[in-house]
Amino acid sequence: MNSREKGKRGERQWRDVLRAHGYMARRGQQFAGSPDSPDVVCDELKWAHFEVKHVEHLNVYDGMAQAQRDCGAGVPFLCHRRRLWPFLVTMTSETFFRLLRGELPPQPKLDSRAPARSAPEGPLPAANSFRRFPSDSNLRGEFPRDGTGAVRQEPSKTQNDKEQMT
Repeated sequence: MNSREKGKRGERQWRDVLRAHGYMARRGQQFAGSPDSPDVVCDELKWAHFEVKHVEHLNVYDGMAQAQRDCGAGVPFLCHRRRLWPFLVTMTSETFFRLLRGELPPQPKLDSRAPARSAPEGPLPAANSFRRFPSDSNLRGEFPRDGTGAVRQEPSKTQNDKEQMT
């Protein structure tokens, strides 16, 4: 398999992970074709620039440098995985702390000339109430692992253990 096809497959997989979490996403290059286009486009996360890598041995610094070069005004995220592993998302420490402080996603700036709007009546919906899909923790290729990277096997229950549970 050539690396170009593997990259496309990785982009489709990251798109599917975003969709599994309720975000409408699509591959970016097939629509824009420009070098500064993100690998995956998500209209609900316009502020985020996703650079996707599907390789066995990634130089994280090179991948992050590419994401920073291509992000423009967006916030760069390097989404990467290797075979049989879940996606990992790499970001700068500044981005991480901005997320913790609640500064991301950026709030739209209000136009001082626009008329003020009143807040809606009643309680606000929960932050995750719009999510329609279950967690992606059991998606293809995501296995529980021990510290060595090997797939962790759950201990089998003996007849005695089963009797104690009832």
